[in-house]
Amino acid sequence: EIDAELERMRGEGIEVDYQVFDANGDTPTQIAQIQTMIDQQYDICLLIAGSATALDSVVADAHAAGVVVVNWDSLVTTDELTAKVFEDQVEWGRLTAQWIVDTVGGSGKILALNGPAGIAVSEERWSGAKEVFDANPDIEIAGTANIEYNEAPALVEITSLLAANPDVDAVWCQAGAHASATMKAMQQRGMSLVPVAGENFNGFLRQWRDALDQGFTGFATAELNWMAVVAIQLAVKAVNGEPVPSKVEIELPIITDENVAEWADDDLPDDYYTIPNIPTTEEIDQMIADALAAEAGATPEA
Repeated sequence: EIDAELERMRGEGIEVDYQVFDANGDTPTQIAQIQTMIDQQYDICLLIAGSATALDSVVADAHAAGVVVVNWDSLVTTDELTAKVFEDQVEWGRLTAQWIVDTVGGSGKILALNGPAGIAVSEERWSGAKEVFDANPDIEIAGTANIEYNEAPALVEITSLLAANPDVDAVWCQAGAHASATMKAMQQRGMSLVPVAGENFNGFLRQWRDALDQGFTGFATAELNWMAVVAIQLAVKAVNGEPVPSKVEIELPIITDENVAEWADDDLPDDYYTIPNIPTTEEIDQMIADALAAEAGATPEA
C-alpha cells in the first residue's frame, strides 16, 4: 500500500525519497534507526513501534528536531509527535472476546493466543479481552500463550494447548496467523472445530469459509493496512505546513460467517491480510479533515 501510494504521488509530480528500516523486532535497533533519521535530517518518519514505551524518548527527540513523525498500527506512549493513526485495540479485544462469550453461551473453557509481550497492540487487545472474560465468571481461560505474529510458532503452541485441553469450547486469537494455525491444529488432531475469533489473515479466512458447511463459526476484525496511506497523506500535509489532526482513529471492520467469503481471496497467498475495499485518496483526505474538525470541536462534513 505504501509503494502504491508513493507511485501515485510521484505521478502527481511530488518528489519522494523513501527508505525502509526494519529492526526485526529489536528495540535498540529501532531506536538507532530513528536517531539516524534525526541525524540525517529526514523530513518524515512513518513509524510502527516495536515497543510501546522504549521509543518514547527518541520519538520525542525526532519531533523536537523538526521531523514529522506519524505513528501508525502499533503505537508509542508519548504524544510528543505529529500524529497517530490507529484502530482502538482495546475495543478490538472487547469485541472479539464478547463474540466468544456469546457464542459459547456465557460458559466454557477458552484458549487465548496473544502476541509478543510488551508490544502495544498485543497488550491492548488482551486488556480488552480480559475485561470481558473477567466479567463472565463461568468463562475459564484454560490456557494462554504469547506468540510472535507468525503461523509456524503459533502452530506449535496451539497444538500443545489443544493436546492439554481437548475439551476446549473456543479459541480467542488476537492475530490472524494464530487463528489460521488454530484451524490447522484442530484439523490435524481430528477434533471437532470449535469457534475461533481472529483477524483478516487470508489463510484463516479461506479455512473459515471452507469450513462453514461443517458447522464451523468464526469472527474477526482487521488491522487495515491502508492506515499506512492515511499516515503518508497526513505526513505530507504536515510537511507542507497544512494543519493536521493529532489522531485519526479508523473504525474496526466486522467479519462474520455471513461476509467472510467477501474477505477470503483465492488469488492471494495465505499470509496476505486481505481487504475487500480500500478507500480512495479523496475518502482518506476526508477522514483526515473530519478528524481535524472533530479536534477543533466542529461538526465534520457529511
